[in-house]
Amino acid sequence: MPDDYQFDPTDRSEYDLVRAGTVIVPLSPLRKARVCGAVALLASFAAPLAATLPVAVREAVFTRPPVTTPLGVAAVVLVGAVAAGGAGLGLVALQRHLARGPDPTGDAVWSVLAVEDVLTGIGFVTGGLGVAVGLSLLTSGHWGVDALGGLRRTGIEPYASVLTVPVTPRLATAVALGTGLAVFAATAVVDGE
Repeated sequence: MPDDYQFDPTDRSEYDLVRAGTVIVPLSPLRKARVCGAVALLASFAAPLAATLPVAVREAVFTRPPVTTPLGVAAVVLVGAVAAGGAGLGLVALQRHLARGPDPTGDAVWSVLAVEDVLTGIGFVTGGLGVAVGLSLLTSGHWGVDALGGLRRTGIEPYASVLTVPVTPRLATAVALGTGLAVFAATAVVDGE
């Protein structure tokens, strides 16, 4: 690029200009999708965290192996992983749509940006918070039985068994792993087109 190059807004489409001024997270949809995929993959630590709980915690809290016990916290991790993965796949689809067709104009610009922002919010906020909170609570047993007692005194029961929603750490890990890998595979395919 020559040193005397001047930026000319007419070199950019209406969509690019509006997006540059209004999008909440200034990353491309494909980069946002990769972040969502990473969040989903992070959720795959649910089973390893449950499997490595200290023996004292397992004996004090669980009647069967923690990995196969339906836990409310595993459901939280699962919701976070599905939200992040679903949003990531939606962002990949949006990027593919934008790459294949002409840039949107008029009201379509705002519709596309709204979809992008909603998917970003679902992936980053719902997915990120679900995974972070769920994994933090699953990790709490690694601090020992006394730490669990402290959490219970504040009204937090990290290993509450929920039989109505039979989500185990093993299931949360399997879904998170599959979802995260699907997002990364989709981003690789769209990136290669």
